[in-house]
Amino acid sequence: MKNKPENKELGFGTKTSGQTTRLINKNGSFNIDRVELSNWSSISIYHALVTMSWRRFNLVVLLYFVIINLIFATLYYFTGTEGLKGIEAISEFDKFLEAFFFSTQTFSTVGFGRISPIGHVSSAIAAVESLVGLLGFALATGLLYGRFSRPIAKMIFSKNAIIAPFKEGTAFQFRLANKIRNSQLSDMNCRVTVALYETENGVKIRRFRPLELEIKNIIFFPMTWTINHPIDENSPLSGMTAKDLQEADVEFMISLNGFDDTFSQTVSSRFSYTHDELVYGAKWISVFSQNAHGQTSQDLNKISEFERVTINS
Repeated sequence: MKNKPENKELGFGTKTSGQTTRLINKNGSFNIDRVELSNWSSISIYHALVTMSWRRFNLVVLLYFVIINLIFATLYYFTGTEGLKGIEAISEFDKFLEAFFFSTQTFSTVGFGRISPIGHVSSAIAAVESLVGLLGFALATGLLYGRFSRPIAKMIFSKNAIIAPFKEGTAFQFRLANKIRNSQLSDMNCRVTVALYETENGVKIRRFRPLELEIKNIIFFPMTWTINHPIDENSPLSGMTAKDLQEADVEFMISLNGFDDTFSQTVSSRFSYTHDELVYGAKWISVFSQNAHGQTSQDLNKISEFERVTINS
């Protein structure tokens, strides 16, 4: 094993030898804890808002809208609702609600007209709020554009990787496909590196070994792609049984990149499989069939389906 090539430029180094968890999370992020000098200086608010899920983004926008209007409604209320002409409420709670809804109209520059500011204080507050509203909508528009214009490679990976019969021996395999139907990807490139523990001079050290793939580049990517690493005498997995793979705490780290025709930009994706997600002795069930129009049809619901087989040692 010492003569096997090692990927020394993966980025994790030897300091992760003691890590007992996976190095790459299922969402492609790196599973490395960082202790910063300053939490605020290490966080990009723009990056966080552009990359967070749509559910969280919509929640942040809604909370921002509600909190800003609550702040200005409080200012209108405590500076005196008599500074707002047209308020008809009698109770203090209803007065605050009318101040809140006036704030939303001013913030959005709608201004229905029934309530209007009179006096210098309420007019000044309304002027500041209209400026905050314009800046807020400009910021939201920019964030929406950033989110929609950001190219993302959304891949479907099989839930498990397998050790399958291949020719006269075996191979490490997993399947993937483009998740977005109307997104065309081309010039796809895949690299797979296995992280595993090796014993050197009585000490267990995590090593990173590149896996030679049968096909690592494809020009077009309209169908599922089965990544195949033949396990021959030159493979880092040569001679390893299912027990050996578990004891070596293997993790297969995948790096994908390709060209997105829609955005005319290169996109990338990361994924990994641990030994718990590796099935030893299996083969894939085909996802392909022929439809009534004579076209090749692929069922992506079957991308993770396999059947168990016996592998001769």
